Amino acid sequence: MLSKKYLILFFILYFSIVYSQSKRIELIRADALEGTTYNNEPVRKLSGNVVFKQEDAQLFCDLSYQFVNRNDLEAFSNIRILKGEGQSIINGEKMMYFGDAKLAKITGSNIILNSKTLYLYTTVLDYNTQADISNYYNGGKVIDDVNTLTSNFGTYFKQQDLFVFIKNVVFKDGKHTIYTDSLDYNTVTRIVKFRGPTTIIGPDGIMNSTKGEYNSATKQSDFHSKSTIYSKDYSLTADKLYYNQFTKYGLGIGNVVLISIKDSVTVFGDYGQYWGDKGHTKVYPQALMQSVSNAGKDTTFLRADTLLSINDTIKKEKRLLAYNHVFVYDKKNMQAICDSLVNDVTDSTTTFFNDPVIWNGKNQMRGDTIKAYLMNKKIHQIKFRTKAFIISKDTLENFNQVKGKNMVAYFDSSRIKRVEVLENAESIYYALQEDTATNGLNKAEAVNMTIRFKNQKVKTISFYKKPKALFIPIHEINDDVIRLRGFKWREAERPNLMQVLGKYYVSEKKRNIIKVKNVYLPTIKNTLKKKKNK
Repeated sequence: MLSKKYLILFFILYFSIVYSQSKRIELIRADALEGTTYNNEPVRKLSGNVVFKQEDAQLFCDLSYQFVNRNDLEAFSNIRILKGEGQSIINGEKMMYFGDAKLAKITGSNIILNSKTLYLYTTVLDYNTQADISNYYNGGKVIDDVNTLTSNFGTYFKQQDLFVFIKNVVFKDGKHTIYTDSLDYNTVTRIVKFRGPTTIIGPDGIMNSTKGEYNSATKQSDFHSKSTIYSKDYSLTADKLYYNQFTKYGLGIGNVVLISIKDSVTVFGDYGQYWGDKGHTKVYPQALMQSVSNAGKDTTFLRADTLLSINDTIKKEKRLLAYNHVFVYDKKNMQAICDSLVNDVTDSTTTFFNDPVIWNGKNQMRGDTIKAYLMNKKIHQIKFRTKAFIISKDTLENFNQVKGKNMVAYFDSSRIKRVEVLENAESIYYALQEDTATNGLNKAEAVNMTIRFKNQKVKTISFYKKPKALFIPIHEINDDVIRLRGFKWREAERPNLMQVLGKYYVSEKKRNIIKVKNVYLPTIKNTLKKKKNK
């Protein structure tokens, strides 16, 4: 262990080295010099074109008191500090300068820091001449050739070209305004980084986030925490968001939720892409779309591996494409499966491709291609192209069947009313006795056929061109006559709500989580109006 003597010598040597590193403030010139006292301390009073120097920092003023017993001075009127060959210039009205700490405390009604292309305006400023670090504590404004920033507190690290702003931070670049309480700004790259609750207002909408960055030079936004973008008609939420204002390209990663306010449509997915110049939006995988109608009473769910929305503003066309493992669930209207689907929003039609099957009530309908026409968001008409086949169960679990080359089904309030079978029409219908017993089976063929329904039961069947009909009594019915060729009952594939929602499923008690909620949109807009008014 070192003796007390060596410890004392160590501390003397240490502080000697530290003190030697802090050079004395050097007087360069003054018009007048006078020895006197100031605040009961001996000082040198200097006046008229006073200039001091400490290392590469020069201090200018009209009047100064340089303390004799310490390496400090106090200066008044026309304060100016030059650092780094004129690259940093500070103007103020009053300054206390501590030479050992190389720290200037400047006050005044309009302090200005001029550093290359940016200006800082404040009323209280601390400036470290060695580290080239500036701090303000009483509100400040920073202006460069592009942006304006204001905050209650701020620190400028000139060697790192970095400004750190704290509390009530407002950033403006002409098109965007950022409100936050913690923001970093690189004066060279023009990149803004924020931490904590942040709101951004821009020409494309309003954004809320807690962590991310915005490049004011390239107009690129990259948000690293759960964020939401609001526009007039849409909102987009994701764990991470990226957006380029120039290319109009956006990317959402993780728990993507896209809401179309106007259409009452919500889309969920793991990833979301947006091409603003093309009007395309893509959500994948396990994408789920929810469409609400009838004042929130009716809901349709559509799930697929990928959902692609195309909004052509020139042709005024809007389409939704769903492909791979498509499921549709509408409790009141229909359930459906297919491999791909195209929903033409403009003319309210939906086309199902690749082995599509639609269920409506007790009816199973399929064809090579199926096209459904909606009116007031309810099924009005369905066209089946090639290998059309309708199967329905009666009260005794018998399978009534209709098939043909093509078929058109007409609906009233989503309930089947009439079916037109076009070319190669065939049918099998069971004759029942008061819905309690089977009398026999009607089997018919014709070029065309019309079937009319009442309460979703067959009322009449009309045959056109070369009709052939055969009634088979109950005792003659066998397996050879009860199925039309191509018959396949696929009730096991009929999707239920839980299957369609998949990982987005919630219990009945919490089902309201799924419902579209947009009441917060006007709320956030009102909040921002208040901020603007301030």
